[in-house]
Amino acid sequence: MLDRVCTLNVAQRGDALVLLRSLADACTPLVFFDPQHRAVLDKLKFGNEGARQRGRAGLPAMTEDYIDTVCCESARVLQPSGYLMRWIDTFGLCEGHHLRIPLKPVDLIAWDSMRPGMGKRSRRRGDYLVVLQKPPIRAGSTWRDHAIPSRWSEKVDRSIHPHVKPIALIARLIVATTELRGDARRPPTRARIHRLRSDGGVK
Repeated sequence: MLDRVCTLNVAQRGDALVLLRSLADACTPLVFFDPQHRAVLDKLKFGNEGARQRGRAGLPAMTEDYIDTVCCESARVLQPSGYLMRWIDTFGLCEGHHLRIPLKPVDLIAWDSMRPGMGKRSRRRGDYLVVLQKPPIRAGSTWRDHAIPSRWSEKVDRSIHPHVKPIALIARLIVATTELRGDARRPPTRARIHRLRSDGGVK
């Protein structure tokens, strides 16, 4: 079924749920999810998001129900002790949106984009990466790079994609939580991840 939906090791374009539902149970140790949420924009109601964030405002928004469904499908395809790396903004983190799914939060990485954004109190400068793990909860046997800091500063090129995230951090996390098996899975170099992002990813 997977062959009819996507080609492995290339960037995908399409619906995330269609891709996830084509995958077998417990088939991967790692999933990244960067939802196009708008809950915080609906809460703040600045009214000028099209002027301030033209690229992002043009992306199709995801409902909270859709985001939760993607997270639940991600949990299904994860291997035991696998990780879901979910990008979340300050509003979603404070509201505990990541607690609505059946995975345990085990770590949090704060990304400083070094570019000030919006905020009615403090100005936002980046996002958070919530690290969620499928039972059984294990650390030493599932995470091999213990030099990754919990606060990560990295500039990004938003001309690649309005939602682009820190490439070097993503590469470190992929290496830290997955094992390479033969030629089918190459080490995720920064250049390769940049190329995949510029080609367009799963929405």
